Amino acid sequence: ILIQAIGALQQMGNQEQLIETRIRLAGIYFMMQRWDSAVEQYQAVLEMEDLPKPARRLARMGLSNVWTQSGEMAKGEAILEEVYQEDPNDPGVNNDLGYLYADQGKKLEQAEKMIRIAVEAEGDNPSYLDSLGWVLFKLGRLEEALDYQKKAVAIPDHDDSTLLEHLGDIHEGLKQMDEARKQWQQALELEQKDKRPDKKVIERLEGKLKPASN
Repeated sequence: ILIQAIGALQQMGNQEQLIETRIRLAGIYFMMQRWDSAVEQYQAVLEMEDLPKPARRLARMGLSNVWTQSGEMAKGEAILEEVYQEDPNDPGVNNDLGYLYADQGKKLEQAEKMIRIAVEAEGDNPSYLDSLGWVLFKLGRLEEALDYQKKAVAIPDHDDSTLLEHLGDIHEGLKQMDEARKQWQQALELEQKDKRPDKKVIERLEGKLKPASN
């Protein structure tokens, strides 16, 4: 239906609805892990003339996420760095780029500063708190990391296997293996129940649990 709507909107010249429809379709493709199709939709938006700034930002952030999730880390990072240069105070960009750095174990001091900008803007955002916990973990500041990660996990109505896995990893770093296994197990069960479970995440969590149980 959305694909048909795109054709009709193109004929009508309704740019605003066309942008909205393409971004919605890209999001659906992303959820289905149809990476090439998602990229195609985001790029189609970015190629439009006189594209409004909010729509351009949304499409670029979305495209970066597609590249990152599909394994094209360098492409995703390059887009975020461009957006960051244009608006270095944007909380979302600071979080996403800072997390990407942290996850790769690079530019960790810079990543912490960037993520703290996001947390200061939205102190109850579980994704931002998770990012801060993760970069502190990468920096070896495990007790600090644990505090922020517990805050992220404790926020109601936000079940996320990544947050639980990170909490388990921090407990492992603190040599608290019983608690680490508990968090990894919860993360595994949550991911398995997801409508679109990520096989790579499941395999990674199962791998962490196997040696811990021997």
